[in-house]
Amino acid sequence: LQTVGRGDLGIRSNLFTGELTEWHEGTVVMLPGLHRMRVFSIRDQTYRPEQSVRADGPAPLQSLEGLSLGVDLSVRYALDPTKLRELSVKLPDDIAGEIVAPAVQGVIYKVFARHTVREIFSTKRVDIQRAIETELNEKLSADGIKLRSVLVGKVDLPADYRRGMDGLLAEELATEKM
Repeated sequence: LQTVGRGDLGIRSNLFTGELTEWHEGTVVMLPGLHRMRVFSIRDQTYRPEQSVRADGPAPLQSLEGLSLGVDLSVRYALDPTKLRELSVKLPDDIAGEIVAPAVQGVIYKVFARHTVREIFSTKRVDIQRAIETELNEKLSADGIKLRSVLVGKVDLPADYRRGMDGLLAEELATEKM
């Protein structure tokens, strides 16, 4: 017997016939040598590229000017239960590490490299978030993963650039008040 927990989906394969059956919450009868079971979580999951959070971290992002910056990014996703039966044979055991992480890294480095630090820090954050969502959704949906949301949080700038940027933003606010 094997148990499929709440929020999980089990795919039992018959090793002789190749037949795949889906199992939701409950207990499944497994005959040794005849059945193999893979259990997938269909709950929402979150991936955060920790190496890209700090401008002086191990894998900072690059702006259009070539400056290093860190971005606190959060990607929420879930496996698509309607596609799981057909893709269960192809999916790796570590979906987050082998599918989600490389897809996120590939997209964020490309998208952030199209913008200046000033745009990333202030004016284009929503556009950047949308661009990441659009490109990432295409990549992940091919593997049966639904992208729920992408959140762009705190932007970590190099110390010298941050001081200059704070001064420029203060001048702009003073000009707007006049």
